[in-house]
Formats: sequence, structure tokens, C-alpha cells
Amino acid sequence: MARVTIASGLIERLEEHARLWLPKEGCGLLLGNLRGPVTEVVDIAFSGNVTAQDPRKTFEIDPSLIIRLQKEARAGGLQIVGVWHSHPSGVAEPSETDKARSEVAGWVWIITGIQADICTTNAFLVSENDPHSFLPLSDI
Repeated sequence: MARVTIASGLIERLEEHARLWLPKEGCGLLLGNLRGPVTEVVDIAFSGNVTAQDPRKTFEIDPSLIIRLQKEARAGGLQIVGVWHSHPSGVAEPSETDKARSEVAGWVWIITGIQADICTTNAFLVSENDPHSFLPLSDI
């Protein structure tokens, strides 16, 4: 069974960044290593939310960031292992839009929800069999 580890202090950084982006959704790519059945999430590359839609309700990661990180990974840098975004007035669960837009099986999705100025962050593993199915990770 696949396992995910998340670097100490990363959740706090994500929640801080989610607050900085209010009232918009913050977003970024999770960076780390794949070691057999273990995905190690060790860092985040924050992105501007470049969506052409309402940034309070959806996000899009800057494509130039994706290209740069892919090049760095090919040169021996950290791999893109998932995505993070915030729900500025919602729960830390994948929305139907999140599920529909998820394309990479095996990625980690971390979502920070903010309600009444309280952050909650949950992590999910995208199913290897269905990139639109999210499996909750309980040990973050």
C-alpha cells in the first residue's frame, strides 16, 4: 500500500500562505521524492493563481512554473508529487471541480480550508486506478 510522508513544518507554511491569499484560493505544487511505495513531500513551490475564472472559487497553477519544475526534476531536482490549494471559505475536502480536474494518478493533494479564520488542512492520495478518486490520508 502507498504511503505518504509530509515534512515537518510544511502544513504550517501552507496554512500561512492560505491566509495571505484571502479571499482568493492559494495554490502550488508539492515537491518531493518517490521511494518505492512511499511519496515524500518535502517542499512546496507556491504559484500565482492564474485562473481566468473567479479566483475565490477555483485555481490554476502558472504553466511556466510547471515547466521550470519539470526541467529541474529532469536535472536531478525534486519531483512534482502533487498539488496544494486552499478553499478560502470552505472545507478541506476535494470539491467536485477538484475531482474533475485531477489528472495525475498517484499524486498527493493537500487542501487547506478556512472557516471563521480557522485553518484545517487535509491530505489525499489520488487513486492509481482513477485520477478523479481521492483517498483520505489520516496521518498528516
